[in-house]
Amino acid sequence: MPLSDAAKALLAARIGKGGAKPEPKPEPEPEDLDAKERERREGFRARAKREAERFELATDSEYWVALCFREPHHPRAFCDAAGVQADDNGYVSGDALRAALGDLPPRSARDRAKALLAARKLDDDATTRMSRSPRPDPLADVAYNGDLAHDAKAEFDALLAALTAPPDPHPAYLLDSPHWIAVYWPSRDAKEEFLADTGWDVLGDKYLDGHQAASTIRIEMKE
Repeated sequence: MPLSDAAKALLAARIGKGGAKPEPKPEPEPEDLDAKERERREGFRARAKREAERFELATDSEYWVALCFREPHHPRAFCDAAGVQADDNGYVSGDALRAALGDLPPRSARDRAKALLAARKLDDDATTRMSRSPRPDPLADVAYNGDLAHDAKAEFDALLAALTAPPDPHPAYLLDSPHWIAVYWPSRDAKEEFLADTGWDVLGDKYLDGHQAASTIRIEMKE
């Protein structure tokens, strides 16, 4: 509703008694709004990236390789030849292994081709791996009598026996060997960089023939 002339005069008199009317705050310029919005979005993206990196580090388990050997003394022989030491659980730091190996020469196409040919000469080649017999069914000899409690206990006992049975010390397939060490890195990127620098990426990225791995990095394991 518009003010009357009398109301306007009264309002002007009251403003005059209290001093000048304060100036309104200037509205931010459009470019200022854009800059603040860009800053806010960049901050959000940076936080999201940090969260994603923390999540990957917390959940990513692809930062190790297992080197499998034929005899019980071979893991120790590999560590001695490489100049590293495994802990009581058989784990070796990838950073320590890189430091012990020193500066690795660049891998030429010829080196990678030789490593690939060596990998194809595995005693346990792909054909053997695909045609080997599967592990026996641990429930094959369970005697069922129709009683739920009895049958469940029989299955549990059979599974427990299979899981706690000692491993075959000389398995037909080398990568099933119980004689191994695990080399680990702080991140997947560090692991993949090491595999590429050494040529181990030709041998695999999880389970490797430890004897071929030693040959690839030119260390000689003493029998």
